[in-house]
Amino acid sequence: MGVFYMAHSAKKIILLATGLVLGSLLPASADDLGSSAQGAISSYRKQHGLSGVTVDPALMQLARQQASAMARANTMSHDVGGSFASRIGGASRNIAAENIAMGTKDLSSTLTMWKHSSGHNANLLKGGVSRIGIASANGGGRTYWALILAGSVERRPPLTLVGHRRAAGPRTLPEW
Repeated sequence: MGVFYMAHSAKKIILLATGLVLGSLLPASADDLGSSAQGAISSYRKQHGLSGVTVDPALMQLARQQASAMARANTMSHDVGGSFASRIGGASRNIAAENIAMGTKDLSSTLTMWKHSSGHNANLLKGGVSRIGIASANGGGRTYWALILAGSVERRPPLTLVGHRRAAGPRTLPEW
């Protein structure tokens, strides 16, 4: 009876240890990832004289959709989930950029890679950026990352008729 109890306890310990190890390998929640990215990107931007960023739920959703689309297709592409312009269009942002990556295992190594790439770094340090959304997804044995950086929501005036012209935000349609 004592041997069985010890073996049973050893199995519990092994299962517990396995659970702890696997738990540390699983991706963090979206909130944790967003919060970590917000801190790291804000710190980096402030080192370069720029304002920090905040996590934006709409951008988090767009980033999640893009990372998942890349993972499902097992390819890294800005266009796999639709063109960036079409994906960000509904978010009504005055400025937006996207960084994607494949193969890095954690946020820290992904940000380091982006900082060492001139185009990705330019996006991280883009003026007017105040909000972010970030996500990762696994597919084909790889981790895919999507980071969307954007300005605040653009407030467009309502569509109005002015004489024989119709105004639509910053651009005017031709006379009727």
